[in-house]
Amino acid sequence: MHGSTLREPRVAVVGGGVSGLVAARELARAGAAVTVIERDEHLGGRVRGAALCGAPFDVGAEAFATRAGAVEELVSDLGLTTHIVHPARLGSWVVTAEGARPLPPGGAVGIPVRPLAAEARAHLGLRGAVRAAVEPLLRRDRAGSAASDAPETLGALVRRRLGERVLDSLVRPIALGVYSTDPDRLELSAVPGLAAAYARTGSLVRAARQLRDASAHAGGAVAALAGGMTALTGALVADVRDRGVEIRTGTRVVELTRGVSEHPAAPGRRSEPQWMLRDSVGKTILRCDAVLLAVPESVAATLLAERTPPPREHDIEVVALAVADTRLDAAPRGTGALVADGAGIAAKALTHVTAKWPDRAATVPAGTHVLRLSYGRAGVAPETAGLSDTETLGLACRDASLILGVPIDSAAVRDWVRQPWIVGAPPGPTPRLLPPPGVDVAGDWVSGTGLASVVPGARAAAARLLTHLSPMNESSVSSA
Repeated sequence: MHGSTLREPRVAVVGGGVSGLVAARELARAGAAVTVIERDEHLGGRVRGAALCGAPFDVGAEAFATRAGAVEELVSDLGLTTHIVHPARLGSWVVTAEGARPLPPGGAVGIPVRPLAAEARAHLGLRGAVRAAVEPLLRRDRAGSAASDAPETLGALVRRRLGERVLDSLVRPIALGVYSTDPDRLELSAVPGLAAAYARTGSLVRAARQLRDASAHAGGAVAALAGGMTALTGALVADVRDRGVEIRTGTRVVELTRGVSEHPAAPGRRSEPQWMLRDSVGKTILRCDAVLLAVPESVAATLLAERTPPPREHDIEVVALAVADTRLDAAPRGTGALVADGAGIAAKALTHVTAKWPDRAATVPAGTHVLRLSYGRAGVAPETAGLSDTETLGLACRDASLILGVPIDSAAVRDWVRQPWIVGAPPGPTPRLLPPPGVDVAGDWVSGTGLASVVPGARAAAARLLTHLSPMNESSVSSA
């Protein structure tokens, strides 16, 4: 043996959101040379902050689910454990055409764990509560068995097992608020843990109890970071840069093609296939051994020349208001409220940010409250689309007044911001895109909504790429 070389594999991560940054971190830890390419100047994707009254607030992801501990593990690795904060125990509400009521305790998307309890009866009425209470006694069935071979939707299963009242009063407003998707269009597999818990127990009520107990065991349903979730992005960016990851912002990849590189130990000898990333004018941005696409599904489908169009993405908009009104000190709707269809309110949800997160309340003057309203759902443009800023502010104040039961005049708004987003369809039971060897995908359209799904999903995608790269690494060790 005259010598050997071990070439460091080069990986491109397209997309600088949390998925891309987490995947880049995993790849760099394993010894790959990683380049993150982001089309915007902003890193972090839908983790984004904006200043209200001089203080930072989240206008994208505001928290993370504590289930499974994946995000807390990442936060700990990044040295942010002391930054973890938990919401106030004020409960959430739902607003319907019949009025506003506190949500009953539930383990998943509003499914009541105690249907006959007073809190549940207030929403369901006696007949609806009894209908739901007998559900554990119904014959066990298999999700998807009711109609066809098509994947079971959350709405279909809840309607069959628990009745229309549970669906319309509890499950639908929560599904719209969390997933921006009507439960009749939301596949059961898109709700983390629910399909598996239902398969184990044969009952939606028992499944909800099981998920509730698991959340309690994990230390609570959600947590956040003091100062906002942008602290996570900042720590991730610093960490990957320390590991030698190159980050290019303001660079858009429009073409992904496959070529062949020279063997590292024998110039002129064709060796491993290589991927080439090009920009809009055909210039090669990067040549690499593997690619991770942490981008919206529509972008991934275009880069992979997928012939079948992906499910249509939809627009949502967040409107955050800083309101000076001491009447809100009483937190009239707890940490916030979800809005049911037919309530005469355009917003689908409101979060009373400064009531939910005491650390956030301490950053604004006494008597000032930050309210965050969400607009838009799958198949329907946000009600704010096309509205001027003045019209949007007026609509947000009207909706906040109806939800909170406190008249809010635009004159009381000390500061405000609007942030549009594009959201992909929730994942199904099987992948919609099957990338070729050497390419993988990550994001909420792959692994599910929320950081608790996105973080382990990105890690899994990185692990799959590393498995693909291992034989290539071994083949680059040669003798002369």
